[in-house]
Amino acid sequence: MGRYTVTIKVRKEIAELVDEMIKLGIVENKNQAYNMLIEKGLKEVKKIVEREKKVEKLVEEFMKKGLPYRRLPTVKDVYEARKE
Repeated sequence: MGRYTVTIKVRKEIAELVDEMIKLGIVENKNQAYNMLIEKGLKEVKKIVEREKKVEKLVEEFMKKGLPYRRLPTVKDVYEARKE
C-alpha cells in the first residue's frame, strides 16, 4: 500500500488532541497521530457499514417476498391490550 499526502482542515479540538498525543509520547509526530485517529475510528465505521448492508438486504428481501409476519398488531390492538 502506498502513502498519499492529503490536506484537510480539522476542528481545533482534534488538533489539540494530536498535539497532546505527541506531548505524551503516544506518537512521534502528527502524521502518526492522525493515522492513529483515522484507524481507530475505521473499525467503528466498518461495523456501521456492515450493519447497514444487512438492513438493506433484509429490506430488499421483504420487498420481494413480503414481511414474514401474517398479522402484525395494529395501534388498536395495542390499546386494547393495555386496557386488559
